Amino acid sequence: MSILRIISFLIILFSTSLHARDYIIVQSTTSTVNTGLLDILSQQYFLETGIEVRSIAVGTGTAIANAKKGDGDILIVHSKSDELKFIEDGFGVERFDLMYNDFIIVGPKNDPADISNANNLTEIMKKLSDPRYKFISRDDNSGTHKKEISLWKNSLLQIPQDNSYIKTGSNMANAINIAGEMQAYVLTDRGTWISFRNKKYLKVLYEKDKALFNPYGIIAVSPNKFSHVEYDKSKKFIDWLIDGRGKTLINEFTLNGEQLFFTYD
Repeated sequence: MSILRIISFLIILFSTSLHARDYIIVQSTTSTVNTGLLDILSQQYFLETGIEVRSIAVGTGTAIANAKKGDGDILIVHSKSDELKFIEDGFGVERFDLMYNDFIIVGPKNDPADISNANNLTEIMKKLSDPRYKFISRDDNSGTHKKEISLWKNSLLQIPQDNSYIKTGSNMANAINIAGEMQAYVLTDRGTWISFRNKKYLKVLYEKDKALFNPYGIIAVSPNKFSHVEYDKSKKFIDWLIDGRGKTLINEFTLNGEQLFFTYD
């Protein structure tokens, strides 16, 4: 073998070793991280495979934007229409149903808008549009924010423009905190609510409506779009979550005796 061929071989080998890494990066919505679920899954997966799973917790909109820049190997979010658009635009390989829970509306314990006695979401949103009652919006392009916008739209109502509609631009836990301090109403995913500790000023006022279903999807970022992503490792992790030990761990994950997420049969 000539010296030139040896040098070329070593360059290729060195480049490959630089590219390969023993971890994957997950761009994830905050609820899967802040509840502690992804920590449990990541720890067990590392024990079984030696592959580290590094999670970046941001709102769904930011997670998708980051993944579109190639800043991650896997996307876990909860806005199905945006997930499908992500794939349609060539950024993701395939969407899998990962798990689900639901959204709930929480508010002051004395429930001044009387939404707990409402018959449906349209009636509730109409009550919450009344300027006498404060409503907290995350206003951050997250999955929860997108859901809130759809509730106004589906109720044929304009988003309030007065001071009773408070935009926080914050994560879910901070939005709940602000709701408690201001005695306001807020839409939240159930997982974050269960894991939230400072509940003394608020309670669940509306729940278990089919329209509040909250599905989470998981997508591997496309190696055709970004050559540096760890697609093979990502696919193995996804398989482990939807058909392996990870699925069992998701169903077994509880806080305060309550299950936070549910997988599909």
